[in-house]
Amino acid sequence: MLEDYPKEIMSKDGTAILLRPLVQEDEQRLMDFFSRIPDEDRWFLRDNMDDPRVVHEWIHNLDYEKTVPMVAVRETDNTIIANVRLHRRPSECLKHIAHLRIMVDPAYRHQRLGTWMLLDAIKLAMSVGIEKLVAEFVEGVEQTAINAARKLDFVEQAVLKEYVKDRQGRYRSLIIMVKPLYREWSDF
Repeated sequence: MLEDYPKEIMSKDGTAILLRPLVQEDEQRLMDFFSRIPDEDRWFLRDNMDDPRVVHEWIHNLDYEKTVPMVAVRETDNTIIANVRLHRRPSECLKHIAHLRIMVDPAYRHQRLGTWMLLDAIKLAMSVGIEKLVAEFVEGVEQTAINAARKLDFVEQAVLKEYVKDRQGRYRSLIIMVKPLYREWSDF
């Protein structure tokens, strides 16, 4: 599954980046990464990545059969600048589905890094037999990510109106998008 890693890529501005699986030795780098994510981008994460105990438990209980966490690191100093996670369920009726979560350091947004990470996650999901990739987006907050997902043929499956609540107490809609996957790239 992870034999093709690490992979070298280049951002739009020419930064050399390495895509690789997250490892336990990345604990401090991962905490540093999430500390650079603005509060308005962190409030809707499923885990409180501000809490070192949460990060510690999460990273020391890595199970690549359930969650495949990948990071993009600057080659010059090994700083994590993006992460993507594929969450899989072991139950028989859901094992063909993976949920996708992605976060990019604000300094590297609009550098096509998110697109690289998304494309790589799609290829990785296909390699392990995933048939549907699911992504959730908060309406009015993640418009750039929604647009990128649409360009990669994710389709809106549901909108849960006023489903999540931001830190100011405002309700926001949650958009659920799905991308059907195929065995080969030529099947698209």
